[in-house]
Amino acid sequence: MGILGIFKKGTTPQTEKRVNVNDPQYWEEFFSKIGITTKSKQNVTPDSALQSTTVYACVRVLAETIASLPLMIYRKKADGGREPAQEHYLYHILHDIPNPQQSSFEYREMLMGHISLRGNAYSFVERDNGGKIWNIYPLNPAMMQTKLIDGRFVYEYQQDGRIRIFTEDQIWHWRGLSNDGIVGLSPIALAREAIGLGLSAEDHEARLLANSARAGGILEYPGKLQEDTRSRLKKSINESQTGSNTYDTMILEGGLKWTQIGMSNIDAQFLELRNFQVEDICRIFRVPSILIQHPDKSSTYASAEQFFLSFVQHSIRPWCVRIEQSANKSLLLPAEREKFYIEFKIDGLLRGDLKTRYEAYQIGRLNGWLSVNDIRALENMNPVITGGDDYLQPLNYTKLGNTEIGGEKNAN
Repeated sequence: MGILGIFKKGTTPQTEKRVNVNDPQYWEEFFSKIGITTKSKQNVTPDSALQSTTVYACVRVLAETIASLPLMIYRKKADGGREPAQEHYLYHILHDIPNPQQSSFEYREMLMGHISLRGNAYSFVERDNGGKIWNIYPLNPAMMQTKLIDGRFVYEYQQDGRIRIFTEDQIWHWRGLSNDGIVGLSPIALAREAIGLGLSAEDHEARLLANSARAGGILEYPGKLQEDTRSRLKKSINESQTGSNTYDTMILEGGLKWTQIGMSNIDAQFLELRNFQVEDICRIFRVPSILIQHPDKSSTYASAEQFFLSFVQHSIRPWCVRIEQSANKSLLLPAEREKFYIEFKIDGLLRGDLKTRYEAYQIGRLNGWLSVNDIRALENMNPVITGGDDYLQPLNYTKLGNTEIGGEKNAN
């Protein structure tokens, strides 16, 4: 039954219906699940795409990075500041345990895998009669169909041969890049040719190495062979070219001549193709190739930090904003949004090396916008009780227009 089997009595959807095979959208969903054969003869689906080491590595980088970021709920303060709302019932659900079966890391890692491969991630939100959330359970996006009916989203989930109906209040939907605002587009479906080419290149290499990197050939004979003679000769040649006999010496008699055919890996620019496909797939997920252990020719040890910061700013940050805004919309009640908001704590990923951080802290401290406790909080250190919240003001700093020259006030 899967993870939905843990639903308590009374929390399951209110209505159900049977699968309608006459619905065109049903078949559209069906073919998106089984995949489409590409021009490279590879059947690419979100599941089969993970057989590509590049796809797996990119999804893993995105999923583990998002899952490792603390997901916090903050209280808005009257002075414009904020503070963690640890007493809020959602705090421990988002930060620690969303449901009895998963940790927060496992849950968000799973959902990032869903949305990275299929463009959508869904969760069932278990609430009590007052709207308070008790648990959040992940759902299989391959079994979900989303519709917009009378301005409200309706989610149809296929399970055990039945369609279970969820309302938009019961589903937390992470939606990727979309062209209709209803469902996200599947990156795998859109880029199936590029991924199929990468899988085909891996398949070619495996077959080539299985044949000890030796291509096929042509056996020439000046006359005409009888059918049984041709069959025996072909079988004999094949046996000498496979398994433990691969390196055996062939003895050709009666005018037989062996001619090697097929392009070598160099002729086919195979290595260049493999490298290009790695870069092409990384481009789909916007993951720097250096993060999946594929060195970039333009990257150096000195520039590696800038690559990582660029990844956080241009890849991870958009995902965080997408999830944060979705969480605020789907998990907080309208009255709660006036006092609370949900946000990732991403500061740790944006920190530079130790020397760069300490130099930045020194500038902030001496110029008066950082206190000792501000700095210690950024470094996950306990605050200083005495004087830790004091801010410095340089002696030569003053407000413009308040200086006096020769006993006269300067108004400039």
